[in-house]
Amino acid sequence: MKIRKVLFSLFSLIACVTAAKAGGSKPQLYAGVQGGYADTNFALSTMVATPANGSVQLTSASIKNHVFAARGYAGYQFNDYLAVEAGYLKPRNTRYTDINGGSVPDGDISEYAVDITGKLFLPMAAYIHLSPYVKLGGTYLDATSHGGITRNGSSDFGYSWHPLLGAGIGYDIMENITMDLSWTTITKRNSQVPRIDLFFLGFTYHFALEDLKNGPPNYGDVNGTDP
Repeated sequence: MKIRKVLFSLFSLIACVTAAKAGGSKPQLYAGVQGGYADTNFALSTMVATPANGSVQLTSASIKNHVFAARGYAGYQFNDYLAVEAGYLKPRNTRYTDINGGSVPDGDISEYAVDITGKLFLPMAAYIHLSPYVKLGGTYLDATSHGGITRNGSSDFGYSWHPLLGAGIGYDIMENITMDLSWTTITKRNSQVPRIDLFFLGFTYHFALEDLKNGPPNYGDVNGTDP
């Protein structure tokens, strides 16, 4: 009985908080930047030495696959609940050093991605200034190996399409600016490119469509008589 009361109280609170926001925001464009931690999940078994270095298996290496990544994005929010977004992601290269005790030259893998996602928001009351969301989409990912290593397969990585999913929460620090914390995973669709896990801090600027239509103020109209 106590559990039912707790659950009922929780759902009632969520309903009240979201209802206070219902019928709120108008459609708007937005753009922003994110940056933070990325785990590229490359491992010893992912790579081999290049043919010039004997195509041997990697038995040991120092792998730096915890790197900084940045993402720029722009989108359109239809209402309080739904938005569509496109972005460009660039992690720092994953580096392999001290390969097989130094018998294989150092190498690295560069990656970049272009994504298209849909975002579903749980709008909160205006006085709370929070906007939790989940997102789902797809990523066009490119990876290229450099130096003394290459992919453990018949060819290098190249381009591939991967599902993307994630979640986050935004906080309105100003009327048109939102700060958010997010988690995103670019999943491993095939045996080529490993999964990428991202943990980001971001800032978004919202452009009200009415402001764009009205244009800049007419500063030459000193007396309010100019057309």
